[in-house]
Amino acid sequence: MSIALWFCPQPGSSSYELLKQLISSMQTLFPSSIIFEPHITITTHLTCENKDDVNKILTSCVAAIRSIENQLRDPRNPPLVSFNSCSIKKQYFQKVILNCRANKYLLGLEKIMTEMYSSNKLADGEIVKFEPHVSLLYSDVTPVSQAYVRMIEQRIEDTLDLSLLKVTNKDLLTSDTQTKWEFSKESSLGWNIPGTFKVVKCEGPVYDWEVLGRTNIS
Repeated sequence: MSIALWFCPQPGSSSYELLKQLISSMQTLFPSSIIFEPHITITTHLTCENKDDVNKILTSCVAAIRSIENQLRDPRNPPLVSFNSCSIKKQYFQKVILNCRANKYLLGLEKIMTEMYSSNKLADGEIVKFEPHVSLLYSDVTPVSQAYVRMIEQRIEDTLDLSLLKVTNKDLLTSDTQTKWEFSKESSLGWNIPGTFKVVKCEGPVYDWEVLGRTNIS
């Protein structure tokens, strides 16, 4: 991921605390895993050589949000980040994730920031597909045993106060997905503005990752 752009819920907010609780809960099931801050990764492989580059990226984030601020503050519209399903996957950084609900403003933000600052493109110039999510667990355990699958399911249900409905249609599952559930009802978990953008150097062990810059949007 090298240098990535994160969007985080406001510390102390209900969404921040719920996600922290879920991340800590997963870590107790997999003690060798590491605790990390709740976030959605907007884009990766940022071209960022110095502090001025960091500031340009963050300034662009603010400008992008301000351009759609009225829409984001409209209570008739969903928040920028919300969720409708969760998955257990085979990737280390996406072992357990909450899948984001499709949102044109979130997709637009990713497109703008990737085109302006990221080298994360395929050989033919096509942008790597953006699949927005919030990770709850980093782990190299694969596959996750059925006993642990049930515990993960129960903890997410209890924390979010909803039921998880297992997806059985294989056409809806990607090759890197072990298990996927849809939410039984709309969840209040999610965030909009206020929020925090962070430029993060993701090199080496997770505990060595470095926040190069941040900006709060309220």
